[in-house]
Amino acid sequence: MDLSTLGDELEIISRVYERRFGVPRTDDWLVLKLHEEVGELTQAYLARSGRSRDRGEGAGAVDAAFRAELADVLAQLLLVARRFDVDLEAELERKWFRWRHLVEPQDEEGVRA
Repeated sequence: MDLSTLGDELEIISRVYERRFGVPRTDDWLVLKLHEEVGELTQAYLARSGRSRDRGEGAGAVDAAFRAELADVLAQLLLVARRFDVDLEAELERKWFRWRHLVEPQDEEGVRA
């Protein structure tokens, strides 16, 4: 699934969220919600790395929370990009993948199967 299709699917689910919880999905809400999700990811990371207070959760629950927060951040980011008509694939190409010509064999070690 490409990022655009994924964004469309997330838009549908986000509309359900708006209808169910009565939260208007304004531009501000979308960006601020992304910020909130990044904060929650930070908390989950700190718990996973043992740098927050112990809440009595097992390692499995802590890892699951970290994975869930990563998904939340990605979903919210894709919703923001969709709202503001940003082609993330094109932007990744422009911003990150322009460095492909500098890749050396050791850079790829252990990355691709």
